[in-house]
Amino acid sequence: MKKKLSSLIIFLICAMTCLNAVSIDARARGNAVLTSEDVSYAFSHNPAFLASSDFSLEIPLSARLYNASGILKNDFISNLSDIASMDQERMVSGILDFLREFSGTMPLVSIEERIALTLFGMGASISASERVITTGGSVATNLSLDLRGTLSAGFAHKFDFDDGWSLAAGAILNLDYMICTSPAGVETVVGILLDPDGSGDFSIYSGHAVSADIGINITYPLGFSTAFTVRNLGSAYHMNDDNGNSFTLPNPVEMDTAAGWKGSWSFLSLDLEIGMRGWNRIRSYPDLLESLNAGASLGITKFIDINLGLDGGYPSCGITFDFLCFEI
Repeated sequence: MKKKLSSLIIFLICAMTCLNAVSIDARARGNAVLTSEDVSYAFSHNPAFLASSDFSLEIPLSARLYNASGILKNDFISNLSDIASMDQERMVSGILDFLREFSGTMPLVSIEERIALTLFGMGASISASERVITTGGSVATNLSLDLRGTLSAGFAHKFDFDDGWSLAAGAILNLDYMICTSPAGVETVVGILLDPDGSGDFSIYSGHAVSADIGINITYPLGFSTAFTVRNLGSAYHMNDDNGNSFTLPNPVEMDTAAGWKGSWSFLSLDLEIGMRGWNRIRSYPDLLESLNAGASLGITKFIDINLGLDGGYPSCGITFDFLCFEI
């Protein structure tokens, strides 16, 4: 029962704060940042970027609510009032109305936090992510939790050559831990919220994996660059359920590659990239389209960036404001 109460607490954190620390910039650019030479992307995209800064300390915390337009258009205030009423029937009705636009398997809300330190090519990071995931649809909607933590350490070095050529290479070792639950119906979730000591019709799984990421970034004259990364080299997740049963979950290796170009003129700068993510797992034409990603970032002075991207067929955009050590 203590495990289920802990899951309840985590669920409440996810549901009330709906936060998500892969960089918002990277998402706005379609995750096309493998050639960006920014230490911010060292642990999430290319380990070679550990060599991009002599010192950095980052504590990113960002928010993500999925399908916000669908949630907001379904009488948001009334549904929120029903959920807060602590009346079981109204709570079930309010949550189902929130999820009316959801179908299949997709996240509802997610949180990611990270603290990362780099120093002269060496780096260490502690990160955590929490997601509430929906499956099914309409009255058959189920909710589950996916909680992950990662302890990472790595090293990279950059070799500078003549005429604007350089090569940066790095590797990061990751110790991953996961806790997840089996899908539970909305009625079950509401019952647990109202009575944490009651029995819940779901199971809790936990496990760990050890993996490594490697990456290189090559810069050429005239602002061109290429990058190549390999992720999740190592073991599958070794899982256990709350009955003591053991099994494994795959942690598939992913290979990414990209080509980029950078240019600057007076107070303007432009960063372009096109690439393929997980291209080693392409088996069909839809897989190819899902693998493609592209991004552009237009810098206006040193304080404003306008970002555009395309990731797996989904467009994105964003504006970044830099103010001292803050990024909005």
